[in-house]
Amino acid sequence: MDGTRVQVLRDIENWIHNPKAPQIFWLAGMAGTGKSAIAWTVCSRASADARIIFGGSFFCSRSTGLVAQRDVRCVVPTLAQLLARQSPQFSEALADELARNPEVLHKQVTAQIEQLLYKPMLAFKDSHVPIVFVIDALDECGGQASVSGTEDAESHRIVSEMLEALVTFLRSSTRPPVKFFVTSRPETHIRDTPVSDVTFSAVLRLHTVNKQQVTSDIRLYISTKLWSSPQLRSRFTEEDVNMLAQLCDGIFIVAATALRYALGAGVDFAAVRFRTLLNSTRDGLGSGAAVPLDHMYALILAEAARVHGSAVAELPDLQRLLASILSARMTLSVTALADLLDLSIDDLRASLSRLHAVVHIPDNQGEPGLRTLHASFGDYLFSRAPSHTRIHHSLGHDSLARACLHVMAKRLHFNISQSRSSYKSNFMQTRPNSITLSLEYACIQWTYHVADSSAPSTFDEEIDIIFRPRFLFWLEVMSVLAQIQRAAAMLMFAIAQVCHLTSGFTINCSSVYRLSQ
Repeated sequence: MDGTRVQVLRDIENWIHNPKAPQIFWLAGMAGTGKSAIAWTVCSRASADARIIFGGSFFCSRSTGLVAQRDVRCVVPTLAQLLARQSPQFSEALADELARNPEVLHKQVTAQIEQLLYKPMLAFKDSHVPIVFVIDALDECGGQASVSGTEDAESHRIVSEMLEALVTFLRSSTRPPVKFFVTSRPETHIRDTPVSDVTFSAVLRLHTVNKQQVTSDIRLYISTKLWSSPQLRSRFTEEDVNMLAQLCDGIFIVAATALRYALGAGVDFAAVRFRTLLNSTRDGLGSGAAVPLDHMYALILAEAARVHGSAVAELPDLQRLLASILSARMTLSVTALADLLDLSIDDLRASLSRLHAVVHIPDNQGEPGLRTLHASFGDYLFSRAPSHTRIHHSLGHDSLARACLHVMAKRLHFNISQSRSSYKSNFMQTRPNSITLSLEYACIQWTYHVADSSAPSTFDEEIDIIFRPRFLFWLEVMSVLAQIQRAAAMLMFAIAQVCHLTSGFTINCSSVYRLSQ
C-alpha cells in the first residue's frame, strides 16, 4: 500500500544502487510481519527500474500447494532460467555450461550455484549494472523430504548449504555485479550461516524497525479498509481503528486476517464481527506476539464448525478439509477437491465460504488456486492449536491417499486418451475431457500421499484391488500428460518409501514391486 514501509523500501533501494554495499540483503522477521509484501514491492520496483537488471524472483511457500515452491533445489534453476530469458549474453553462457554439465539440475545446490549462476554470470564481470535476484520466505523451503510440511534436519541442512554457497560465490575474486535480496524468519539454521553476518550481508530485522512507524503503517491499512465506503465509514470510529492497530502488535497478518473476517460477511454484519473479534482477543495480548493471531484463528474455526448451534459433528469434516488443502502437492480447484474428497461442489463451497478469512477460494470453481492465505495458519493448526482442534500432519495424506486411489478406481478406463490407433503417440496438445484435474492429481501424486500417511500398510489391499488392474490405464494417462519418466520414478519411489521406510508395511513389496516389472 502506498505510504507504508517507506523507510524500509528506501533502505533497500539505496542498497541496490550502492556498489560498495554487501551483495546480500537479509530481511528477517517473524511470521506475518510483512516480509512477502516487501519482497513483492521490491520485485515490482526493480522490474520497472531501467538502471538495474531484475534477474528474477523465487517465492518459497508452504501454503500454495505447489511442491516446487517448497523445494530449495528449484530455486537456483528457476533464477537462472528467468535471467536467461531476458539476457542473450547470460543465456549463451548458461547453454555452454549445461552442455558441459547436463546433470547439474539434479546435483546439490552448491553445484547448482556454481554452474548455473556463478560461471555463466562471469559474462557480466566487466559490467557495472546491478543484477538483482529476490528469494522470499526461504525458511518455508526445504528438500523433497519436507514436502509434508514437517521440518527436519536434512531440510535445514540444504537451506544452510545454499546460503553458505551464495556467500562463497560473492566472496570470490572475480565477482559479477549481482545482488540477492533474501527474506526469512530468523530461524536458527538460517541465523547460523554467514548470511546473518553484517560483514557479508546488509541485515534488517523487522522487529528492530521503529514500532511507532510500523503501527502507523498498519493503522493506515486498517483505516483504508474500514472506511472504504460511506456505509462502512458510518459504522467504524477512529477508536475502532486504533484498537485493532494496537492489537496487531506490529504483525500485519493480524490486521489482514481480522479485516477479512469482519468484512467478509457483508456490511450489515461487519461491525458485530469486528467487536466480537476484539472482545475475543483482548485478554490474551500479553502472552506473546502470536497470541492475537491464534485467538483469531480459533474464533474463525469455531464459527466455521458451528452448524445449528453445535460444532461437534462438523469439526472433524472441517479438519479433514483443511488438512487436505494443506497437504496437497498441487494447487487444486474447488471442483477437483470436491471430486477427490467425494463431496458435492455445493457442500464444499459452503464449508469453504466459512473459511474465507484464512483460505483463498478462486471465483471460478474450475480454476486451480485453492490454498491457505498464510503459512502461519498451517503452523497454528499443526502445532499451536488446542488439542481438540489440532491437526496431525498425516491426516491430509491419509485423506488424499485414499481419495487418489478411489478417483483412479472411478475414472480410469480403457483408451482414456481416445486414441484412434495404438501405433500412434497419444500425447496431445489438448487434454481430453475424461482426464480431469482430479484424475491428473490422483495419477501423479498417489504414491507420495501413501508414503506420508499414518499407516501405509492399510493401503496394501486397496493398491492391489484398485490400482493393479488399472495399471495400463494409469500409464496411458501419464503418457498423455507427458509424465512417463515420472511414472517410472513413482514406482521406484513407492518401493523405497512405502516398503522400506515403514517397518509395519509387509506387502512383501509385492503389489508395488510387481507393478514396476
